[in-house]
Amino acid sequence: MFHRTFVFFIFISVSASPIAEVVSYEFDIDYQTVNISGKEATAMVIDGRIPAPIIEATVGDTLQVTFHNHMDVETSIHWHGVLLPNSQDGVPYLTTPPIKPGTAYTYEFPVTHAGTYWYHSHTGLQEQRGIYGPLVFHNKEQQYDYDAERIIVISDWNDENPKQVLRHLKREDDYYALKKDAVQSWQGMFENGWPAIRNRFNHAAMRMGAMDISDVGYDAFLINGKQVLQDNELKPGERVRLRIINAAASSYFYVDYAGGNMLLIEADGMPVEPLRVERLRLAIAETFDVIVTIPDNKAYELRATAEDVTGYASFFFGTGDQVTVKALQRPNPYLLDHSMHAMGHGDQGHSMLDEKNSQHEHVEHMQHRDMEIKEEAHAMHGEHSHESNGNNIKKVFMLDEYEELRSPLRTEYAIDNPQREVVLRLTGSMERYVWSFNDSILKESDRILVRKGETVRFVLKNETMMHHPLHLHGHFFRVLNRQGAHSPLKHTVNVPPFQTVTIEFLANEEKDWFFHCHNLYHMKSGMARVIDYDEVDQPDYEDTEFYRQVQNTGDPWFAFADTGFYSNMFAGELWAMNTRNTLNLHYAYDHGNHDYDIEAYFAHNPSRFLALFAGANLENEDDDKSHAATLGIQYTLPLLIEAELRYDTDGEFRFQLKSDHQLTKRTSVHWFWNSEVEYQVRLKYDFNKRISAVVNYDSDFDAGAGIEIHF
Repeated sequence: MFHRTFVFFIFISVSASPIAEVVSYEFDIDYQTVNISGKEATAMVIDGRIPAPIIEATVGDTLQVTFHNHMDVETSIHWHGVLLPNSQDGVPYLTTPPIKPGTAYTYEFPVTHAGTYWYHSHTGLQEQRGIYGPLVFHNKEQQYDYDAERIIVISDWNDENPKQVLRHLKREDDYYALKKDAVQSWQGMFENGWPAIRNRFNHAAMRMGAMDISDVGYDAFLINGKQVLQDNELKPGERVRLRIINAAASSYFYVDYAGGNMLLIEADGMPVEPLRVERLRLAIAETFDVIVTIPDNKAYELRATAEDVTGYASFFFGTGDQVTVKALQRPNPYLLDHSMHAMGHGDQGHSMLDEKNSQHEHVEHMQHRDMEIKEEAHAMHGEHSHESNGNNIKKVFMLDEYEELRSPLRTEYAIDNPQREVVLRLTGSMERYVWSFNDSILKESDRILVRKGETVRFVLKNETMMHHPLHLHGHFFRVLNRQGAHSPLKHTVNVPPFQTVTIEFLANEEKDWFFHCHNLYHMKSGMARVIDYDEVDQPDYEDTEFYRQVQNTGDPWFAFADTGFYSNMFAGELWAMNTRNTLNLHYAYDHGNHDYDIEAYFAHNPSRFLALFAGANLENEDDDKSHAATLGIQYTLPLLIEAELRYDTDGEFRFQLKSDHQLTKRTSVHWFWNSEVEYQVRLKYDFNKRISAVVNYDSDFDAGAGIEIHF
């Protein structure tokens, strides 16, 4: 099957041989013990490697890849950014069957367009554990002027099982802040002065927690599976094409080269008008192709630095003394604002943030293009070496999102196509670690219907404080920027905090395709949708195995426990939660006079700041036992104060307020007060995320101190 689309014909090599060659690969997928950070951990690997081996083919070939699954769980392979038959896309149950344990599956599809792409598991959180690798499709003839090329696969690594990582994120919004040395406290706020105080109160007034750049604290960042690499084969004066792939699960990266500017030639596998850049910023799942020069007899560093500047990986090109990139200074978290979305670093090494709040506007009405597709293909591939006249190439420090990206050819679709606009609000909550579109996770949503032949426009409005890299399977889309008719084509687009980005694509496929945030933990928490071609013979979405899988496993429960052993009482909390529901048990027992207070309830969160609950309360105070059923409402007020109003079967109303405050890096205070004049204050010192020392005063149980353990 060939994709007779505008994108395909523009970027296919017109010199491709009419006789297709079958290019075959065969790989094993299995577990392997690795030591990446200095500690042994279990990985999932393809042919024993992280990243997986490179897969290469040429436009016009048929690619045939067989994977043998030797693990005890099913797996899958998605071909990220590739136009291919729906049945080979690799989303288990939606497009392609999963590879069951002990079985093999062969993917086969024609190679219709050149570029740098990658492949990875689309099952569970396996991508984070090592199932990813580079994918390169070549033109028949070299399109650019360079002497050598290298693959640069950037990724993040955590020794923890990624299921535990997601559980920790669900437990508390800043779980990894201590590991990253990014805890924001009252002490730090006052030490940073008025701007930090203003930011903190502004955020609290909006009912948002402290700003952070990334969710997870990682143990290592890698290039081609290593923290440091050296290439001694390249010689001075050689021009090297770097195919850079961000294969991280949840990390953005800055890429700097010590040997000078990088010449950007392709983005997401698609040609762009060449740009000289000092620094690249790669969203998760993006690819950028650049050409760099080896200046002289030295080893020049290419450094990929995690966006939160908690670590980096290095690749040195050339031989001799090492020339390193100037280290980026870690951003001051107290001075970060939710509206800031792009970080750069000035000559003095001070972190700066681009505070522009301008939103991407809809481009003006495109004029109908009467040019034949084949003529455009010839124009693209007849003379592609745009970088030859270096004086005419624009230079930028770093791409301001995508405003400077420009396609060499016009990319607009026919003006007489039927039009469809879909507004998707990017919504979510760090508090419960829920990410969604239009306040609904995948399990709660219906598919997005499109019809073949339409020009479909997605208006992506990010209402969260996090970046979201959104990826559409099976299509390229136009990112509508200030380049108008020459807006660039991509398969993954970053949507910054509190910004709006508009993309549009030609609905020229069939069946169902996935659209999701490529932050792995955001996707697994619900930020995904199915794009469904509205066809007469298409089975109902509700009758598909994918729908049944989502309904059964798309909103898992996570369980937690805090247990405190204090001199005045034994107390703690057990709770389990999914996206909207919580089961909770609070208990306190005075081992001196045998008083106790037990409360159990079920709560439902119809929205981010609102919860409705029902439960029961059992008390014994001085041998006076009581029990009552309760109904209530909880609401998060500005300044992140949780208010509660409840009514019980004794006919009593009770109003309560509670809140938490991080005083220092490891010390926090927790308090509550209610209208029955019950109150508690707890001062907690965290030795680590498992054990804390606590001093408390409770109106019913007096004062005490002890140890709290977190499960």
